Amino acid sequence: MKTSVKPQKNWIGKHIASYKYAMQGIWFAFKNESNMSFHMVAAVGVILTNYFIQISRTEWLITLIMTGLVFMAEVFNTALEKLADRVSQEHDPLIGQVKDLASGAVLIICFVAVVVALIVYVPYLV
Repeated sequence: MKTSVKPQKNWIGKHIASYKYAMQGIWFAFKNESNMSFHMVAAVGVILTNYFIQISRTEWLITLIMTGLVFMAEVFNTALEKLADRVSQEHDPLIGQVKDLASGAVLIICFVAVVVALIVYVPYLV
């Protein structure tokens, strides 16, 4: 008896499609969340500052990681808000707490990013 392993149907196409969906999510966040525009302006500022003051490779990595974490937190926050709104449009204290927690996470990483920026940039500017 011959046994064969069936290849997954069109797994490459599904994988490529997942990138399309991810990009749609990122685009949605930029179109619908004003904070994403603020974060983008800050990210451009970080990149320009890094370039002009010629920070080290390690400092580049740290500032880019922090920038990515801020964007990631904002996208997660947006996803949780959309899901919570889908669950209930009515005022629900528990959903309110979930939204507050998610936005609090964004605030925490933004605060840490500012502290990291001060640690990285102040020695160059003083």
